[in-house]
Amino acid sequence: MLSFALRPILALIFLTGASFIQAQDLGCSSAVSLNGGTIEVEADASGDDTENIQCALDAASAGGYRNVSLTSTDYSIGAIAVTGFVGDLTGRSKTNTTVTIQDSSLTCDGAMGVALEFRLGTASVRNMTLSVDSPCGDGGSASVIAYYSNPDQCSKRATFGNVDRVVITGAGTSGLDAVTGVLMEAAPGCDADNERITGTLKVNRSDMVNLDFGVISSVAAGGQVDINYNTFEEVGLPLTILDASQSTTILSNTFSFNDVPGYPAGSGLGTTAVFIASTQDSPNSNSTTLKNNQFNDGGASTSGYGILVGQYEKSINHTMLVSGNTFTGNSASTEGSGLAAIDTKDGLVSGNRFSGKAGTWVDLRSGSSTDGFAGGGVTGWAIVANNFSASQATTDVLLGTRTSGIVVGKNQNLPIVDDQTGNNDVLESSSGSWTSTWGSARSSVDTSARTRFDQQLQTLTAMRKRR
Repeated sequence: MLSFALRPILALIFLTGASFIQAQDLGCSSAVSLNGGTIEVEADASGDDTENIQCALDAASAGGYRNVSLTSTDYSIGAIAVTGFVGDLTGRSKTNTTVTIQDSSLTCDGAMGVALEFRLGTASVRNMTLSVDSPCGDGGSASVIAYYSNPDQCSKRATFGNVDRVVITGAGTSGLDAVTGVLMEAAPGCDADNERITGTLKVNRSDMVNLDFGVISSVAAGGQVDINYNTFEEVGLPLTILDASQSTTILSNTFSFNDVPGYPAGSGLGTTAVFIASTQDSPNSNSTTLKNNQFNDGGASTSGYGILVGQYEKSINHTMLVSGNTFTGNSASTEGSGLAAIDTKDGLVSGNRFSGKAGTWVDLRSGSSTDGFAGGGVTGWAIVANNFSASQATTDVLLGTRTSGIVVGKNQNLPIVDDQTGNNDVLESSSGSWTSTWGSARSSVDTSARTRFDQQLQTLTAMRKRR
């Protein structure tokens, strides 16, 4: 019989040995180990951590482990892809874990390169900085994080993505490639209507800096997308919702926009914070709430847009709530808008504060079908309980082509309202003859939103064709 004193020692030996056997069973290098229920990855002495992190995620997916932890300070990776992972890929913190995407490490010829690709599953990326410069190296398109459906079986499309307390920083206009921070859409090759990606995307308390595109989502079937408490600085197009049928909440973010002067003028990039577009490929309905955000116009061009929304080729039901936001203009931005909505019905603009210079703060209008827009009447909007007291805009509210029945409420500090059709319910304005006062300035604003929308849509289309 074993003595009582030897039993704790033998138990320790047994547990240590079991842990060692479990780590070896992962099938990875010695840099990957199992610590309880967590797979830990140390930085590799070779300077390339792609294989180790790939092995750790594969092992977690196969073995049901829910946490893959990066325990060192610095990592360097190329392309990593995993299917069905349910759990967290975590660093120590934004400041204490940096993962660098190697230059020219992604294959972007005819497809979008991805550094961290999650197909199906419920995958979170947390507590790290992801640094990227020219991951394609050839002028291609790449995404740092992508959430996809299953490219091998397009009917499998429920994916749940979460990016929490992550910094994604790029090279801006000096990089060779078009780089996106976070992307969620159907996998390449899954193009049918019943193959659109479903699920949810949450981007929380993260920072996007010096990227071409911040977050792009195209979720179907009313999937929830939450973009909350993030900061976007010097991003060509911080947030894009494209051909989506998703319930989107954009809450308490800080958007610096119109703050990147280095893009070609025809691209439309560097001018707009939130871009929402539907085309003939779009589902029939969409819903967007923007609440308690800060929009700061950097004045890099004369036409900066806080929110630019439009419908191309097809009319859909898109309801919008724009509430409690603060829009701060710039003296250089004489033709832009806080909110410009083209061919979009049914919205509420309430409780926002508008200050500084802009061409117009709220611009509602129909586009022309000859230019590719859906056309048709614009109704169902109410603009109420906003604060225009610090506005220096040429026109505070512009109700343009084919608008009717739109309500502009009282007690909004006498905004300057331009009702171009005369068919709207304007209950308060600082001028009784506003429609004939700002001819040349109004003409510039009239065309600017449609031009910007078309430029950005064409840029996104060209970028996504490289997939």
